[in-house]
Amino acid sequence: MVELTPFLGARSGGRLKDFGTGQWFSIRPSWSWGFVAGIAPGRPNLIFEGTFLRQSTRVDAENAFLGGDGNLHDLDLETGLAGVQWDFAPTARVRPFVSGGVGATSFEAQGGGYTTSFTAALSGGVKLMTTRGFGLRVQLRALGFFSGSSRRDLCRWSDCEVAIPGNGTYQVDLSAGTLFAF
Repeated sequence: MVELTPFLGARSGGRLKDFGTGQWFSIRPSWSWGFVAGIAPGRPNLIFEGTFLRQSTRVDAENAFLGGDGNLHDLDLETGLAGVQWDFAPTARVRPFVSGGVGATSFEAQGGGYTTSFTAALSGGVKLMTTRGFGLRVQLRALGFFSGSSRRDLCRWSDCEVAIPGNGTYQVDLSAGTLFAF
């Protein structure tokens, strides 16, 4: 069985730190979108899945990315995950599931700064099937971003030191999408 789910969601949380000044910047909540593709290789409860998520957001920043102008600054996050899903009732109309995955997230800041972080995700949700091959997937996902990159990657054109803090940063994503199964 193969499952494909394009989705829309809302994503919130996460902070960046300016290591030069000690100031913290919150990543603003915003809409997200993406898709999940999964395949059950034999056992219907176990599904191997790949996920792509994208969030275009902003950061309130007095001294971030392009210098101290006190404005909002654009920040784009793109996440790719590979993982597994456990479907508790693979033939029922209501199918609760849990999933986990690992991958990478690219952070692209206004002005061309860029960094990539290791990403881990845990999630749970439910699939509401209207027919055997069509339904709605609702999912709550927790994401953790961990980086060993330079403190200057997001600040390509200025002398700031804004980066993911050493203990990581975390977000929550709530999404819903149309599920196609065949």
